[in-house]
Amino acid sequence: MEWLYEKSPVPGGGGARTGGHFHVSFRSGSRGAGSCARSSHDYVTREGQYGRGDLDPVVHTESDHMPSWAVEQPREYWDAADLYERANGRLYVSADFALPRDLSREDQIVLAHEFARELTKDGSLPYTLAIHAGHDSTGFEHNPHAHMMMSERKNDGIDRNPEQWFSRFNRADPSKGGAEKTRAIHGRAWMEHARERWADLTNKTLERLGREERVDHRSYARQGVEASPGRHFGPAAAHMLSRGQSHDRLELAATAVTSFEQLQSVDQAIAALESERQMLAAEDQKRPGLDVGSQHGAASTGDTTRDQDESRSR
Repeated sequence: MEWLYEKSPVPGGGGARTGGHFHVSFRSGSRGAGSCARSSHDYVTREGQYGRGDLDPVVHTESDHMPSWAVEQPREYWDAADLYERANGRLYVSADFALPRDLSREDQIVLAHEFARELTKDGSLPYTLAIHAGHDSTGFEHNPHAHMMMSERKNDGIDRNPEQWFSRFNRADPSKGGAEKTRAIHGRAWMEHARERWADLTNKTLERLGREERVDHRSYARQGVEASPGRHFGPAAAHMLSRGQSHDRLELAATAVTSFEQLQSVDQAIAALESERQMLAAEDQKRPGLDVGSQHGAASTGDTTRDQDESRSR
């Protein structure tokens, strides 16, 4: 594959055979943790305030299993979640996963779609999927990846308005209560199974395309492989190789590129935290009777801790 790794560890755990790359992670968004479903939707789909052209472009979006009132406008679903979901309830579960860079755009979309359907098929869980091009600062497609938001509310086909949809489920008479919440997308066992399914789908795609590379969701230790971290040559060095430049120059570029990419990763993390701070500030301004400045001043320590925790989970 086009990634230039030599026995490299794979971000998020897992390994690759004959090159490759594997990353998939999950986290939940709740009101108690300061999350906003509508803002998260706008960010991944590049809508609203995130529709400006200076962000990594979105190349594909889709939503499915939506109730009738959100089929045409999926954003309305996530907006309703913010309005009507219980105060201690999850607004969404998100999945972030890397896509094989050297697959065609069409094959990347098909692969991401298959994974989204796999995660939501039990209960027809509403979801929104967005694929980002993964351009670096030079415009080179370094890290194509997908963001996915899943709702815990099952779409059972009963017609409910937004407020009823997010109310408590009535087991005796489902038509009089809200949409039932799934208990499936919780816990370490579910995440392990989801990571395994992503690896399986990726490998089936590679096999279908006649590729020899394979990925493995397990760590090297679990695979029983003794492997030391290899050198990551980076996208700029890979770009040099694609232009036919010599191996010696590639080695020199790798050293410089690694440091640059580390700094770039820090900058991206800072930008993500700043975007989240702005989202929280915007939400505070919508709440009546709150002094945004004094509230942020009083809660600065808590906000910093939460930002750090969420940054480590990504």
